[in-house]
Amino acid sequence: MKFLQALFILFAVNATAQSELGIGIATIKYTSNSVLNLYAAAYDKEPKQIIQFYQDEVTGSPDIRDIESVEKWLKPEGFFLDYDQLVFRCKSEERFWIEVIVNNETGESYWIRKTKSVDLDTWEGFLKNAFMISRNSFPQEIKAQPNDSARTIPFDGEDCFQVKSMKGDWIQIFTGSHCDDDGNPIKSGWIRWKQENEILIDYFLTS
Repeated sequence: MKFLQALFILFAVNATAQSELGIGIATIKYTSNSVLNLYAAAYDKEPKQIIQFYQDEVTGSPDIRDIESVEKWLKPEGFFLDYDQLVFRCKSEERFWIEVIVNNETGESYWIRKTKSVDLDTWEGFLKNAFMISRNSFPQEIKAQPNDSARTIPFDGEDCFQVKSMKGDWIQIFTGSHCDDDGNPIKSGWIRWKQENEILIDYFLTS
């Protein structure tokens, strides 16, 4: 399998994650001057935690001040300083606020204000925009319909799928146009993307 020349990153899901999946994904885009205030409750005046970014003169990219202390409680969905993106599961939202899960192991959550730097999406929308997805657990069969009793679609290639639609725990997949698969490309098939709080896929996003 070959990919078109593109820069992409794998947002690895913590295998020990115990937190709920929530209503979707909040992606925070930041710069070296950004400050992210996290509040114990919506409409609080004083933040409970603060993530302050700065420009690292050695790497030439943003970094977090006092990162050793922050990493003790910050275990989000995805955290990639090299790509200036911080990704949280979104637990709930109000008009001007989003509740994000800051620790996928404990389920601890805080509230952040909605701003132009916060991109909130449903899981379906988020996965549809993924560069590719693959199955990360014991290779589950690809089904013709979103149920376990449906016909199995034969497939012996490498996983390089995109998401067409979602139905509950199932996603409709197809082989992405950027994949060069010598096997039998999937035009339409279904796999489970989750089981309760466990995510059964890995997803790749363009930077």
